[in-house]
Amino acid sequence: MKNIWKKVGTAAFWIFWVVEWFFALWCTGALYFQRVVPPLWGKLILIALYLGATLFLMLWSLKKRWILAGIAGFSVCFAAAWLLFQHPTGARDWDPPFARVPVARFSADGKSVTIENIRDFHYRTEDDYDVRYRTESYCFDDLETMDYSITHWNGSESFGHIMLSFGFKDGRRIVISPEARMERGKKYEILPGFFRQYELIYIVATEEDAIQLRTHHRRYEKEEVLLYPTTTTPEVARFIFRDLLERSNRLAEHPEFYNGITYNCLSCMAPTAQKLGFDFCDTWRGVCNGFSDRYGFRVGWLYRDDPTESFADYRKRHSVNQYVEHLAAPPDYSKLIRPWCKQK
Repeated sequence: MKNIWKKVGTAAFWIFWVVEWFFALWCTGALYFQRVVPPLWGKLILIALYLGATLFLMLWSLKKRWILAGIAGFSVCFAAAWLLFQHPTGARDWDPPFARVPVARFSADGKSVTIENIRDFHYRTEDDYDVRYRTESYCFDDLETMDYSITHWNGSESFGHIMLSFGFKDGRRIVISPEARMERGKKYEILPGFFRQYELIYIVATEEDAIQLRTHHRRYEKEEVLLYPTTTTPEVARFIFRDLLERSNRLAEHPEFYNGITYNCLSCMAPTAQKLGFDFCDTWRGVCNGFSDRYGFRVGWLYRDDPTESFADYRKRHSVNQYVEHLAAPPDYSKLIRPWCKQK
């Protein structure tokens, strides 16, 4: 029995050791990306001191194993303190495409909404554009459809960017795209997104802006845009549209951080989806969101007029680049990217 407990103690020790290094590496990233000590040399000194102290304590704990729990607790407290220290402000030097937060003003009777700061940029390249924002009013009863879009880049299918496009009776279409809000001169990178370096914004834009930017002007990333019609009823689409606009309003007053895993373009829609009884936004699909269309296809959420069509054929038919990328500035862009659209 004594030998068994000794083996259990040894196993627990090494488990704690692995957990401690996990927290140590996470804290290293937190130190590197934090804004309190901007110079790189200052960050490297802090990282060296932290890792050196951690390694010393670990080697010391090989003989005094009970100290390891204290070291792990130290790292947890360190990470928690760093997280509490960081607060989104909404007041950085934003890149022009992210400079204005959309604001929705609902009518007294709740039947219509006026949206300010709808992005409608005219792009020549991703970095060369005419800054254009619009203010438009919409009647909720005129909202008829909701389409689901996934953007893949560099051939990756596991991950992507999620957008929703809402179609109105008069032909207008509005895209809502949850994104990491970028500062001037910076590009999105994956690792900083895990350490509260980006704030969240709900971009509200025309399809000629949000989708055409990806089909025409980000070709160095080889972006592929998939656009799917859904079986979402007009009533549910109106609820989602209103709820996302209300959340955008809250962001204008109370900014939130974007996180590449826990609070990305799909998982941040989870509160809205949960109100409707959907659960795929905050499961593993919230992380590997590139597979969310497969799930939607399987459960019948993505509209298809041929029930026998395979997902591979369905997906290929709804890849919109093939319909417009050979056109420099295609008129009727929203129609051209929907040659499959028969039910609308």
